Amino acid sequence: MKVTSIRIRGYHCDAYGHVNNARFLELLEEARWKFLEPAVRERFFETEKLLFVVVNINIAFKRPLLPHQLIHIHIKDLTYNNRSVSMIQEIIDDRSSVVCSRAEIQFVLLDSITQKPVPISDEIKAKFEQLLTDD
Repeated sequence: MKVTSIRIRGYHCDAYGHVNNARFLELLEEARWKFLEPAVRERFFETEKLLFVVVNINIAFKRPLLPHQLIHIHIKDLTYNNRSVSMIQEIIDDRSSVVCSRAEIQFVLLDSITQKPVPISDEIKAKFEQLLTDD
């Protein structure tokens, strides 16, 4: 499991004083970028000529996010299919440990030249498992 911590700021919130549903997606994306950062730094995707593309997000909003709230975004439960990978992302409140939202993200890796999905190889699986467990 990989965890990203973010403090909710005023600019994250809408006129109702809580985080809007679209902003939840941005917070989840921030955690995915942090998750992928070591592979990006080592140029794994570039060397393999791969593009990481989200193709589906299913999110359940369970609790509002409010200004000054510290949240932890967990990435876990990677599932590998022939040409796609799914992961679970949960936004968890720091104080109560309550799950505020749960999302299932499905993505593909495209060949950067042909723009077509590539099979999820053992090498790709190994890289994602390494990203999941590295600190």
